[in-house]
Amino acid sequence: MSHLRVPAAERRVSRGDAFETALQWFLDGRRLDMRALAGHLDVARSTLYRWFISREALLGDIAWRIMGDTIARIEASEPAGADPRTHFLRVYGRLTETVRDYPPLVTFVADDPDYALRVLTSGYGTVQGHLIEWVGGQVDAMPGIRSDVATDDLAYAIVRLGESFIWSDMITGSAPRADVAVAMIGLLLAGASEKVTTTEEKS
Repeated sequence: MSHLRVPAAERRVSRGDAFETALQWFLDGRRLDMRALAGHLDVARSTLYRWFISREALLGDIAWRIMGDTIARIEASEPAGADPRTHFLRVYGRLTETVRDYPPLVTFVADDPDYALRVLTSGYGTVQGHLIEWVGGQVDAMPGIRSDVATDDLAYAIVRLGESFIWSDMITGSAPRADVAVAMIGLLLAGASEKVTTTEEKS
């Protein structure tokens, strides 16, 4: 009896099942409606809200899954042995370009820019926190960061600076400029690094 399969209709839907379904809807360009998702999964809406807190939080988790997978692919394709700062700037630049051109995210942003901006850049969402955590790990791997610069503060500044250029169309109405974001972040990292004194300067 223990080896009998449970009919699909009798299986309990898990949080993971709900997330994967929501992710697929998002990738298909379908609007993520919590009532429709609950009906599709045959679970109560209260169950979805218990699992994900809010539609905004669920969309944030989906956006971060996309970004996290993108980061992993980019990092795997980058040549080994590069200077950590150079490596980070390359990965970050490719990430921003990929994210801004990714059709499901383009559709999401176009449908409701203000809401999308809140999901993608607000401290109340999950995307910004995950990005800060990832950037913080990259900063920790960089030699020469000044001891008076806290990793968390620098990571936060990098993420916020990047957001202002990457999502500039939703913030100021100007075109997104991933290349400028990378250049400005490079300057920020240079300013947060110990100055290397040359032999000429010592003399």
